[in-house]
Amino acid sequence: MRLILILTGILFSTTLISQTNSKAPERKQYFIISGSVGSGHLLPTNPFVKGDNIQGKPIENFRFYSLKALWQNPGYTAWQRVYRGPYYGFGLAFGDFDNPREIGYPVSYYGIFGIPVKRWKKMEVFTEFQFGLTSNWVHYDSVTNPKNIVIGGGLTVHLDVALKMHYNVSPRFDLGAGISFIHFSNGGFERPNRGFNIYSPFAELRYRFAKRPDYRPIEKPARVNMSNDLYLMLGYGDHQLVEHELDTNYFAIAGLSAIYFNQTSNACRLGVGTDINYWLGLSANPDGTMGNQTFDNLTVGFILQPEMIINRLTLVGGVGIYARHLQYGNFNQTYQRLGVRFDVYKNCSFGIHVRAINFMLAEFLEFNLGYRIRWVK
Repeated sequence: MRLILILTGILFSTTLISQTNSKAPERKQYFIISGSVGSGHLLPTNPFVKGDNIQGKPIENFRFYSLKALWQNPGYTAWQRVYRGPYYGFGLAFGDFDNPREIGYPVSYYGIFGIPVKRWKKMEVFTEFQFGLTSNWVHYDSVTNPKNIVIGGGLTVHLDVALKMHYNVSPRFDLGAGISFIHFSNGGFERPNRGFNIYSPFAELRYRFAKRPDYRPIEKPARVNMSNDLYLMLGYGDHQLVEHELDTNYFAIAGLSAIYFNQTSNACRLGVGTDINYWLGLSANPDGTMGNQTFDNLTVGFILQPEMIINRLTLVGGVGIYARHLQYGNFNQTYQRLGVRFDVYKNCSFGIHVRAINFMLAEFLEFNLGYRIRWVK
């Protein structure tokens, strides 16, 4: 399963790089290297961060140093024109929580996608998305690291959403600054898994290997044929009960989703559908061991799912509500879905999502295979 996580984590970056390599050879590539430094503050969302740790004091500060390899081509393909000259690539980041004994020095590797919000002659504003994996944690251990209920395993998801500004100092150099929201957790794959939530101002210096082209005159692509899709998805994950997060008992979750999508633009589609899953852990015994499996283990949810289309890659979001759930009741608890999906062959896709509740507590990682039935409008 760790191999699957690693392959999925680099899927985002390798997909974007393949877009560059597939260009016609006469097209000039605009390659950028970038270095960043950030100093952030942790949100006190769990006892470990608040001070229940070996140091006996709140964990408040987080520093990171990153190096990125980026491409920003002047609209060679339709999807680049849709996003008005975005940048894309991959990055490597090193983190420091000032607590090497209990947390370590995490290392992140991730894919990057930056979308322009506004451009002026010398200044640009972007939103930047990062999605990947983080390793090198000192994670929870009942003997050697019993207080760290935040990171339960050696591998987590790296998620970063940033708003940033670049100033064009010269044709090759950019100075940037912005603020990021950073999340580390493993999606409930190994508990305890309370996760870190961080907001961090940062500064950035970028160097372009070729002089900057003018991105402002990029023409919008012709409107593609809009479609309606019925997306069928088989999902699977492992779940551990939060009330038994220090145990080693894991329970399978498997299910089927059916979502009907309406493509609203070249870049976005909006879907509504249902998630039906069978959770083996819902009927666990009081000591956290496997219980009897009945119809009560079946859950039903209804979800609203917006998606962003980047060629064969899709960024997935979603907010739903459990219409039937043994633990939460009927129509009492919302849930969220966040992840990526890649079209591997024609109408077939593979993806990974984090399923969460209350926008902060991960329930499980949802590995999925999907099939799309499409009607062009």
